[in-house]
Amino acid sequence: MKWRIGAFILALLAVSPLLILYFSTPRLDGSVQVPGLNSSVVINRDKNGVPLILAKNKLDLAQALGYLHGQERFFQMDLMRRLSAGELAALVGDKALPHDLDVRRHRFRALAEQQLAALPPQQRAVLVAYSNGVNKGLSDLLTPPFEYWLLRQKPKPWTPADSLLVIDSMYLDLQGDSAVREWSLAAVKARLNPAQLRFWFPFGGSFDAALDDTYPEKATVPDGSFPNLQTPVTPKDPQHPGSNGWAIAGRFTNDGAAMLASDMHLGLQVPNVWYRMAARVGSTTEVGLTLPGAPALVVGSNGHIAWGFTNSYGDFSDLVVLNKLGNNQYQTQDGPKAFTEHKEVVTSSSGKSKTLTVKDSIWGPVMGKLPGGQPYAQLWTAQQANAVNLNLMKLIDCPDVSCALALAPTMGIPTQNLILADNRGNVAWTLAGSIPERQGYTGLDPVDLSKANVSWHDSLPASAYPKRINPPDGRIWSANQRMLGGADLSRIGDGGYALGERAGNIRDLLKSQNLWDEKGFFAMQYNNKVPIYDFWAALLSHQLTQMPPSPDIVKARRLLDNWDGTASADSQAFVLIHDFRQSMLGLLFSPFYHLNTLLPGFSAQTLSSQWEYPLRQLVSQQPANLLPAGYDTWQGLLSEQAAHQVAHSADAGWPTWGSVHQSHIRHPLSSALPDWLSRFLDAPMRPQSGDSYAVHVTAAQFGASERLVVTPGHEDRGILVMPGGQSGNPFSPYYLAGQQDWQQGHPEPLMPQEMRWQLTLTP
Repeated sequence: MKWRIGAFILALLAVSPLLILYFSTPRLDGSVQVPGLNSSVVINRDKNGVPLILAKNKLDLAQALGYLHGQERFFQMDLMRRLSAGELAALVGDKALPHDLDVRRHRFRALAEQQLAALPPQQRAVLVAYSNGVNKGLSDLLTPPFEYWLLRQKPKPWTPADSLLVIDSMYLDLQGDSAVREWSLAAVKARLNPAQLRFWFPFGGSFDAALDDTYPEKATVPDGSFPNLQTPVTPKDPQHPGSNGWAIAGRFTNDGAAMLASDMHLGLQVPNVWYRMAARVGSTTEVGLTLPGAPALVVGSNGHIAWGFTNSYGDFSDLVVLNKLGNNQYQTQDGPKAFTEHKEVVTSSSGKSKTLTVKDSIWGPVMGKLPGGQPYAQLWTAQQANAVNLNLMKLIDCPDVSCALALAPTMGIPTQNLILADNRGNVAWTLAGSIPERQGYTGLDPVDLSKANVSWHDSLPASAYPKRINPPDGRIWSANQRMLGGADLSRIGDGGYALGERAGNIRDLLKSQNLWDEKGFFAMQYNNKVPIYDFWAALLSHQLTQMPPSPDIVKARRLLDNWDGTASADSQAFVLIHDFRQSMLGLLFSPFYHLNTLLPGFSAQTLSSQWEYPLRQLVSQQPANLLPAGYDTWQGLLSEQAAHQVAHSADAGWPTWGSVHQSHIRHPLSSALPDWLSRFLDAPMRPQSGDSYAVHVTAAQFGASERLVVTPGHEDRGILVMPGGQSGNPFSPYYLAGQQDWQQGHPEPLMPQEMRWQLTLTP
């Protein structure tokens, strides 16, 4: 990238970057001829650039949406398709080669071409229309998007298969660490006995907030000594792709229609991952969020139903042990089979290229060796024939939640919790996307599928899909926790559920009142209460009372006594409490955080979601056998950590949470640009309230990629905010429009407002 930056600086002397930015802005007014349209399409935009698309048929809508995406977001779309295809280095240079070499083993581009050919004709027609719109929108820019000028590249046309690759990129984002997690779990299983494993890596506990009120049995403190202690670490807060979503039945609203809230947690960049849209085709109005690169409304409402997603963290991937034979063969239940080999050439814009030989088995690509040394392949729903399709778009035609529940098993998306509400007052939950059907094994350990009586089928029968419709209390909640227990859990599997604390907060807030409106739901999305830290505040306060009352100790105790239980930006106390917990986590789990030094590829982060349970048990029960080396007593350990935290905060000037916890949402290229230019592209840094355990999930470059509240049939009252804005071009009149509202919790209307610009697309 350095030579590109040098070229960029030199180019500043000859060509004004302001002109490049200006000429790559989208067209907002007038009339444009778009070959392939059946009828004219009118696009009305409001001051924030949110379009209302008026089309006479779905193919014209797809082409118009493609036109908008191509004009506003093409570079973002290009990154998405290249991410899953393993073609990033060809655009951005050598730094992306390791990523490309890793991802290319899945051969998503070849798979996308096969899946495209297998789609129903009407879905292929939608993708063709959308692609035509994208390419027309791109070509109608006076200059290509400015990023290509910075990279000295030319954009490549969009193809229908590229839209499937965009969906594949969401598989990588939402499930991409599943193989690493299973590999890491196998590594710790080889080092711990069953009792130790249950304690250090519990499945769940008292924080669980499943819809069926099931709880796993609490693990007991195991025998044996503390694992060898290495240098303590300060772990980062978990930032796994997640989301909040909830719905209430119509009996809790004024008009009898159910209401839904959705905020999907993802990594945040400029522009935002989503693009807002409202459209009217005939008598159907749809409104919500689209994913640039794909023609579907991902989350939103059609006036009859509203829907939202959260990442399910079920188990949709297995590591398959390979029994290699001679002559490039491996054992299967049907006898020896030869590996299929593919040569993949990965190129860089620097001119470098590397050739990768991908070995495929009937279960998936050969990925490496297990901790025990056996070769393995990854079997993953993302690589199955039914992994990607456009059945999500059929939600637009659903009149009620029952229709959506029937569609869910057929959707070709990364398997998600689907939360539903309809204008008849019904609420429902199920999983959307494929759930594999395992027979003869659980999926928790690497499996040898060459043995008899074990098998994987690509999807459960639709009749076996877990679902809940109109539960007795009329409330549904999801925050990436385990949703059900028993037989349903066995079908879904465990892919690393989030601690149930956040989901429990949502559940309790929903049950705290029996009448809700949209503003109440929106305020709930910004709730900064963090009950999980009450325990740590009390523990830290108790430790400080045992210490001589120095000025710093007195100040710390006063801050803790006055803490309001929130992760608010102006709180000094929360910094103390948060960092005290983090230091204890890093100290007591340091053997696992450092295991990657012995086992390259090991990731403690993928196994850490339930560590609050053993962490609390250790500091509460203080078992002598698990006292870390270097300490004589647990009291001495706790006192040392408490004193260290007070000294650290005092040395830092008693910072507020907002001073150390700021949003830093950047353009993908800004880190390679001079500071003065990157500041022009990035969203301003701002202090943030919230935490990974608050309903208001925040981190520097992670958090709610949107916040939606809608009552189907009453979209005029709906609310939708998202970081960034509609456009990816800083010269757009609405670049970063909405950022401040998202940051500060100011509600913006879901529906586009007064028209400011009108563009007509004609055949």
